[in-house]
Amino acid sequence: MINSNIFQTKVINLSSVNNFLFCIPTYQRPYVWEEEQISKLLSDCLNSFKQHPEKPYYLGTILTDTSALNAELIDGQQRFTSLWLLAFSFNYLGIKSELNEFLRFEDKLRLDFEIRTEIKAYFELLLKHPDEALNKYSEIEIQQKPYLKNIVEAITIIKGILEQIKKEVDLVLFGNYIYKKVLLVNNTTPKNIDLNKLFATINNSGVQLEQTDIVKANLLKIVTSQKVLYSKIWESCENMNDYFERNVRKIFNTSNWRKLNKKDFLEFNEANFSFENKEDGASLSKGYTISQIANNQVEAFSEIKFSEEEKKSNEINCRSIINFGQLLLHTFRIYLYKNEKKDFEGTFHVNRLIEVFKYFEYSSEEEVKEFIELLWKVRGAFDLHIIKWITDLDSKEEHLELTSLSKHDQREDYSYFGRNVIEKSEELMLQSVLYFTGDYLRQFWLTPYLYHLLESEDSDLENLEKLDNDLSLSKITDKETSFLWMDYDYRVNKTFKYKAYLKEFHGTSFKHYWFQKVEYLLWKQLSKKQDWETNLKSKFQNFRITSKNSVEHIYPQNPEYRETLDKQYLDNFGNLVLLSVSQNSEYSRKSFEEKRGAFFDKPTFDALKSFMIFQGAENWDKESILMHRDEVLEILEKHYKKHE
Repeated sequence: MINSNIFQTKVINLSSVNNFLFCIPTYQRPYVWEEEQISKLLSDCLNSFKQHPEKPYYLGTILTDTSALNAELIDGQQRFTSLWLLAFSFNYLGIKSELNEFLRFEDKLRLDFEIRTEIKAYFELLLKHPDEALNKYSEIEIQQKPYLKNIVEAITIIKGILEQIKKEVDLVLFGNYIYKKVLLVNNTTPKNIDLNKLFATINNSGVQLEQTDIVKANLLKIVTSQKVLYSKIWESCENMNDYFERNVRKIFNTSNWRKLNKKDFLEFNEANFSFENKEDGASLSKGYTISQIANNQVEAFSEIKFSEEEKKSNEINCRSIINFGQLLLHTFRIYLYKNEKKDFEGTFHVNRLIEVFKYFEYSSEEEVKEFIELLWKVRGAFDLHIIKWITDLDSKEEHLELTSLSKHDQREDYSYFGRNVIEKSEELMLQSVLYFTGDYLRQFWLTPYLYHLLESEDSDLENLEKLDNDLSLSKITDKETSFLWMDYDYRVNKTFKYKAYLKEFHGTSFKHYWFQKVEYLLWKQLSKKQDWETNLKSKFQNFRITSKNSVEHIYPQNPEYRETLDKQYLDNFGNLVLLSVSQNSEYSRKSFEEKRGAFFDKPTFDALKSFMIFQGAENWDKESILMHRDEVLEILEKHYKKHE
C-alpha cells in the first residue's frame, strides 16, 4: 500500500506527458524569465544534443499536484512555460519536429492559467493566428501588460537563437531530442497537503543542491582529523549569492576580525579563524527535503545580528554569475592541473558532480584537505576579481559590476569589511563579454583566469585579453583550451580565420561573440576620447555591455522607399548590429535617417557599433557598409596582433 504522505518521484520527458494538461495555479508569479535564463536553457540542451544526441539530458525538477490527467505546477513553471514557448517557436518557423506535439492536448492548450485569462487568450491567439499575435502590441502597449511582456520578448529571443544555430544543427532532430531525450524529475505531492504553504516554504527556504551535499559528505568521510574545521571551510564557500567575507564572518563567528586583512581570504590559516566548536553549528546553506516540508519539520531560520556599520556595508546585494557546483568543477580542474593530472573527461556540468568527484574515492586525507583549502583560495580570488550581479539601490536594477574590498576599524575592539562598486573598467567590460558570449553553464574562461589570479593575486587585463583571443581562435574545444591555457608556455593552435568569417554574409546567423568583442574594443577606444559633446558623453557613460540576442539590419531587409540590397551587402557584418529584443523592435523597418534620430534620442547608446555607424555616415549604402566592415576588421586585427 502506498503511503499517502510520501512524495512520488518519476522521470518524465515531454513525450511521456502527452496526455496531460498542466495548470499554473493562482499563487504562482507571472512568467519572468529573460534572455539570460532562456539562453542558458537552450544552450544546455544544444550542447548535450551536439555531444551525445543518443543520450538523455536531465534538465531539472518540477513539482506537481496531479489529479487524473490534470497536473498543477507547484514549482518549475518558468522552465515549463519556456519549453512551451520553444515548441511554439519551432512550429512558427515551420520546423516539423515532434516537439510541436507539446503545444496542445487534443483541442486544449497544454498549459492553462488559473486566473490569468489574458495569458491564456494570448496563447490561443498564438496558435490560431501567430502573425497577428506577434504583431498585436506596440512597444508602448506591451510595456503596460506585465503578464505578457516577458512572454512576447521570450518568443523573439528563442526565434533569434534558432535562426542563429540552424546552420550548426538539424533543427528537426534537435526538436525531436528535446521532446524525447530531455528529462525532468517530476515530484508529485501526496494528498491533503497545503499547496500554498508548500510553495511558500520552497521559495523562502530554498532546496539544497543535492549533488554538492553528497560530494561534501563523501569528501569529509575521508577526513578523520579536524572534520568540523574542514566542513566549516566548505560551508564558507557554499553561498555564492553573498560575498565571501560575509559568509566567513557567519561561519567563523568567534574570529578576531581586527587582526584580519584582505589577503587572509586568499589562503586559509587556522590561526586567523575560529568558531564555536559544535557539531550541529548553523550552516549557511541549510535547506530542507520536500518530505520535511510536507511533514512540518521545518525549523525557523536564526537571525544573524549585525552592527549598524555592517548593515550599511551589506546593502550591496550581489548574485554570482556561477553556482557553487560550477565553482567546485573549476576548482577541481585547477587542483588537477596543479597536481600534474589530466582534465576530467566528459562534459563540464553540475549534474555530473558526484561522478566527477569519484576521483577522490581512494585519496588520502591530506589530498582531500588540499582540495578544500584550494576551494577557499579560489572562492577568495573569485570574489575579489570576478564580476557579480549587483542590485542598484535606487533603480532596483541588476548590473554586472566589480567591487573592491576594504577594511573598516570603527572602534578599538571592532572591525568589519565593506564593499564598494568600482568605476567601469576594461576588466569589467571584457569579463562581461566573456560571460554573455561564452557557455552560460560552464564559463570555461574562469578556470585558467582563476588559476593565474591565484599565482599573481592581482587581476591582469593583458592576460585576460590574450585568453579571450586564444579561446576565440583555438582549433580545439573551449574545455580543452581552457585547461591547457593554465600553462604559461602553452601556445594555442589558432586555426579560425576571423577576417574571412566576418567577410562572409551570415546575417542573423553571425556568432554574437564577434559583435560583443567589437563593443569591448570600441568602449576601450572611446573611453580615452577627450572631445565629447556634453550630451554624448553622458550617453557613453551610461553604456554597458549587456545580454543581447537580436541582430538588427541597419539597411532594412524590406525597405519601403529604397531598393532591396543583395545578400552580400544586406547580410554583411558591416550592416549589422547586436541589440536586445526590445531595442531591435523600436527600429523595425525605419529608414537609416529615422534610425539615427531614434538612436541619438535615447539616454544611452544601445550599441557602440551603432554609434560608429550613425556618427560617421551621412548616407547608408553599399559602399558605406563595406567601409564600416573594413574599419571594424582593422580594429580587430590591431587587437589580435598586439597579443601575438
